[in-house]
Amino acid sequence: MADTMTAGKTDAQKSDLRESDVVAYLRRNPRVLLNNPDLLGILAQDTRFETDTVVVDMQRFVVDRLRRQVDEMKVASDRLVNTTRSNMSLVERTMECALALLYARDFDELAQILHDDLPVHLGVDAVSIAFETDSLPVEASHIVKALPVGMVDQLVGPESTRIRPETEGEAMLYGSSAGLVRSDALVALPEGEGLPLGVFAVGCRTANHFEDGQGTELIAFLAHVSRYAVGRWWTLKL
Repeated sequence: MADTMTAGKTDAQKSDLRESDVVAYLRRNPRVLLNNPDLLGILAQDTRFETDTVVVDMQRFVVDRLRRQVDEMKVASDRLVNTTRSNMSLVERTMECALALLYARDFDELAQILHDDLPVHLGVDAVSIAFETDSLPVEASHIVKALPVGMVDQLVGPESTRIRPETEGEAMLYGSSAGLVRSDALVALPEGEGLPLGVFAVGCRTANHFEDGQGTELIAFLAHVSRYAVGRWWTLKL
């Protein structure tokens, strides 16, 4: 009697087996079909062949799948290599820009480096540095922009850096290049060493050239080097 009840319960359990249970089992045991290739003939019984014998080439199936995986890995590897090379090139160019800024002999040379050399090296359209002040040194008026008090916080916000994927460049920040800027990266510059609160800006004419979430470490490094270089020639006590 017990055996009969057990058999009945087992049959009921089998009848309750769902497709999702089978799929889940095969996912946990992927070698089932490899070890039992004849099952594919049953699963594909509606397929018509020229002969009565269903031939399942499991080796070809596995090789094709592995080939696809290798191709996907190769694409991912090439993308990683290209990204790494691009990053290394950007690091090298940033170091060159930093050295040029540090070796600038006066405001005129500094202006040329900031306005002409840096955009070319960084692949952008405008580079600007500005401070919250109404009394710029005369020698610095062609390189440094003057901002009203509170503008840095308004531009950058509570963080030390800000990416604006889509924007319109402000004339007070970019001057005559403002019309070109459609995307930019901003770095807040702290007050101290005779300099007021400031901002370093890198702008590009292509929208989304700078994207939310991208790293800003190199731009921030260059921003602080630029601040130091300007500070060296800041002849007016503010």
